[in-house]
Amino acid sequence: MKFKIYLIIMLLLSLSFSSVIYAVEEYEIEHEFMPSGFVFEYNDHNTTTYEGDSGLSKAYTNNTLDNTTLILPVDRVRSVAYATKNTFKFSEPIIITRSIQRNDGMFILLTMKYKNGSVIPILSIENRSLTAEQKSYFDDYKSQRSDYLQQQEEYALEDIEDSYSRSSSHKDKRSKYSYFYSPRSGYGVVYNP
Repeated sequence: MKFKIYLIIMLLLSLSFSSVIYAVEEYEIEHEFMPSGFVFEYNDHNTTTYEGDSGLSKAYTNNTLDNTTLILPVDRVRSVAYATKNTFKFSEPIIITRSIQRNDGMFILLTMKYKNGSVIPILSIENRSLTAEQKSYFDDYKSQRSDYLQQQEEYALEDIEDSYSRSSSHKDKRSKYSYFYSPRSGYGVVYNP
């Protein structure tokens, strides 16, 4: 009987560990990627010609090696532009990781590297260590960086204001009266202005 219980416990543990390992590895699975062309979605139109990152919201491409559709956020589009010197054509497949499949059947491109293992950097405005060449893949890096920093300051101020208003409202909601007990005088009420 003890052996059966031990066996059942071991089976349950191994199943729970395998599902955790699968969930972690889902984002780390590498796929070969060879795009068949790109559709760039701008604020007011879509095009198959890259017009820079101003007004770009995302891009779509089809991976010819496994027939999956990938969505590229703007920073990944800049990375592909950087990796291909603005041609958006690879001479050989690269290695990518991607999100789990979305409800619409598409994936989001997460990371990229060449087959030799060197990483294709993500050209994000948040990255403070971009090289001059990498910054050249932004239409106006200085302006975008300035706007990004200003937005971060506004978010920080909003967080401070929210924190202060929560603190103030919590103080306002506190009763001005509190109760006490003293062995000498018994129970009582104290007014706190």
